[in-house]
Amino acid sequence: MFSVIYSNRLENLLDALLARLSKGQHDPFARNQVVIPGSALRRRIELSMADRNGICASIDFNYLAPWLWRQIGRIIETPQTSPYEPPALTWRCFAALGESWTKQHERLARYLEGADARKRFELAERLAQLFGHYLSYRPAWLERWADGKTAFIGTKTNKHPDEAWQAELWRQLHNKNGTPSSPFMQFLRSAAQMDDTRLAAAGLPPSVHIFGLNALPPLHLETLRALARVINVHLYILNPCREYWFDIVDMRRLSWLARRQRDLFMDSGNKLLAAWGKQTQAHIESLYEGEHPTLEKTAFTPNPARHLLAQLQNAILELRELEAGSLRLDNNDRSIEIHLCHSRTRELEVLHDRLLSIFKGPNPPRPDEIIVLTPELAACAPLIEAVFGAAPPERRIPWRITGLGT
Repeated sequence: MFSVIYSNRLENLLDALLARLSKGQHDPFARNQVVIPGSALRRRIELSMADRNGICASIDFNYLAPWLWRQIGRIIETPQTSPYEPPALTWRCFAALGESWTKQHERLARYLEGADARKRFELAERLAQLFGHYLSYRPAWLERWADGKTAFIGTKTNKHPDEAWQAELWRQLHNKNGTPSSPFMQFLRSAAQMDDTRLAAAGLPPSVHIFGLNALPPLHLETLRALARVINVHLYILNPCREYWFDIVDMRRLSWLARRQRDLFMDSGNKLLAAWGKQTQAHIESLYEGEHPTLEKTAFTPNPARHLLAQLQNAILELRELEAGSLRLDNNDRSIEIHLCHSRTRELEVLHDRLLSIFKGPNPPRPDEIIVLTPELAACAPLIEAVFGAAPPERRIPWRITGLGT
């Protein structure tokens, strides 16, 4: 069974997850399988379950790719751990880039000429990430490369200048590894030839809960659907809007389509949702691609408050536009603030001061109830350490960075 529950609030999704986990399983010694995107969300689930049941136990928390690797290893022959995990793949790329075959590719050889180990390792890191994306989104390319063929990146007459050496690097890795170039594709082919009884006999877990992921690579989604033939796959998805909003586009895109008479059935809906919701829109749409049985549940909840943030959230939830001048704001309404700062460091200093003022106000939140998001975490991490970590004891705020890559 493949089921999806949608909500505009993480709290609702968390309640649904805890309710299902609390029901237990037929086997009292079986452990619940929960897939999460990061350690912060894992901690949130652990604490919430402990508050609800007095204890958090019998749960295996996993990341999606390693969990899927273990499951397909029950069907096809694979190493115990994936050789395509970024740390392992980085070192394998690093070793391969030091071999003589690189001199046969002028573009790569020119880049590596005179490169020290650090420069070569930085390239290996980027290539490991790139191959990771290929494994998830372009597995057919890797299969063609492993067979000595071209993937025709670009056009057949104007090939991409980096395809030749990337293909050769992949063949070097593939020949030394001995693992299929796309194990997930091999699993899908094998599973398609097996009946449900034989697939269920492979020792797969009875269920898995996939919580809070904001994107699912198509290959991973297809693997989950194949597993859903014999296990219960539960997805918990944040969806900011309860209406059908997959035909909305931002105003600039709508104007472009209208000029070409291609705007039929398109609408702008809520401007913020149309402009900033593209990733979530694509993610949810992908769950309905193809003809697959899906059990759908919803748990949408309007924000009962009357401040500006609540009204904005409810407008997005109901897919309506807030007209300019239509709201009357309270003089003390600071639910949405915009601070213009001249640098990232100054942004963090302002954030630190603002948090201190919130803690000194009425009904202050606990530090563990606050989350700060940034689109460029890797660039901000050392500055966060400098601003929050160097604060004197009387101004110190407990903090933790989560979400950094390896």
